[in-house]
Amino acid sequence: MLAADALWVLTRIEIVERLDQPGRYTALRGRLGIVKLVLLMGIYGAAIWGLFIIRGDLGAKARAGVIGDFAIAGLCFMLLGELNRSGDATLNWFKGAKAERDNGTRLDALKERGWLVLHGYKRDRGGDIDHVVCGSAGVYAIETKSYEFRSRDIRQTAINAWWLRQKLGIRWVTGILCVDEDRQPEPKGRIWVVGRDHLLEFIEQQRNAGIDPAQAQERLSR
Repeated sequence: MLAADALWVLTRIEIVERLDQPGRYTALRGRLGIVKLVLLMGIYGAAIWGLFIIRGDLGAKARAGVIGDFAIAGLCFMLLGELNRSGDATLNWFKGAKAERDNGTRLDALKERGWLVLHGYKRDRGGDIDHVVCGSAGVYAIETKSYEFRSRDIRQTAINAWWLRQKLGIRWVTGILCVDEDRQPEPKGRIWVVGRDHLLEFIEQQRNAGIDPAQAQERLSR
């Protein structure tokens, strides 16, 4: 019961973003995933122990014992499925955190040139933008992925770019989908798909309408 209560509390923890630490939110989600796995294993162990207690108290042939066996067996199968899903999700969170940290380190080099660089910027109605970059050569909403290009990620990147454009009140924000492969910059509609090793170089080569970083900081702080 304690493990189940702790699991309920865990699902309601809200992580506070730190805009100067790339991958912080994703890494914390991964750590919470590990805690969730431990709690699920505790519940699974308790269920198995309950199975032996029922057999010992009621006997293997008692009707109540048989019903209890089926009920606990069903619970165990459900827990094994959740353990498998949670394990995959936790691994993906850690992979994503590493990719965001790597890209964040690259992008932070722009701060020395007067650019505004934010990481894990929360949108007003849920979700976040992995990296926001604002400077004299344009504004960029960057979505980082820890895997190769998938067309389904284009929509998420486009929504982030559109939302950031509305938030800043400017005419254009370049959406970039940064993927974990050696891929030269390639336009996909209005979104650019860029391999992580080419991300910084791509931004440095752009000559889009920019925004004063201080002005962008003020608008994004509202």
